[in-house]
Amino acid sequence: MSSPPLSPAVASAAAASRQALRVLAGLAEALGMPGTVVTAALAEAQAALEEAEAAQAGLEAALVAAKAAEAAMATPTPGLDAESLYRMLAVASDASAKELEQELRRNRRRRWGLRLVRTITLVLMLLCVPLLSLDVVREALGVTQESHLVPSLATVAVLCQVALWGTETSERHLATAASHQRHQANRYRRLARDAAAAAAATTEATKAIADANVTLGMLEEVTGHLRTLVDAVTQDLEMGQGFPASARALGDAVVALGTAMGAKEGTERLARALEALPGDG
Repeated sequence: MSSPPLSPAVASAAAASRQALRVLAGLAEALGMPGTVVTAALAEAQAALEEAEAAQAGLEAALVAAKAAEAAMATPTPGLDAESLYRMLAVASDASAKELEQELRRNRRRRWGLRLVRTITLVLMLLCVPLLSLDVVREALGVTQESHLVPSLATVAVLCQVALWGTETSERHLATAASHQRHQANRYRRLARDAAAAAAATTEATKAIADANVTLGMLEEVTGHLRTLVDAVTQDLEMGQGFPASARALGDAVVALGTAMGAKEGTERLARALEALPGDG
């Protein structure tokens, strides 16, 4: 029989995985609808993501306890501990992803500030050009008709635009790198679970742990794609130019979940939602 803490954690994780897949499909379908529907679906997805992450943490803790109980009765074998090695690599990948995500948030704040400065500069230019053409205004300000104020403002606006292009490029690279590190961490955790399963004896307790690992792996997969789509939709809503990043994230989810889960209702809904998106991504 499986240990008491493991069974409810597996049930909770399985329910969270189904809910996350349902919400993932709902968010994908909402992309072709009015903005208020997208916002509501995004809020529901963020709530479901928090629940899924809590269920994932609970199952991981229950698995640690179950493995500790099993290890206490097992005979240790000499050699390289592959599971520990993979878990250390997963921790390192998670840390790298967090650093990249922090830099991504800083980059977004810088982009917001540059947009603000550029807008203010353009407004000042629009005001200064007609005003400085008036003699009375130039006399009041103490400037000549050959004042360098407008060219200086134009220079600032151009510099802000160039910097904005740089931050947009940086954001794409940072988002790609962070997503890669997250997927690497999931891959290392999956390899760690595979190594642990291969080294464990085929007992009833080990079967329960193996089943829990499968459930955890599926939850991690669905949660990872839900997190990626939530971030992509948030980014696209900020940019206000359609849903190109969301379409890419949705395409990745359709391929990955279709391979991992096969033809299920949730994955089929994702595929239909991707086909229904306008071809602007």
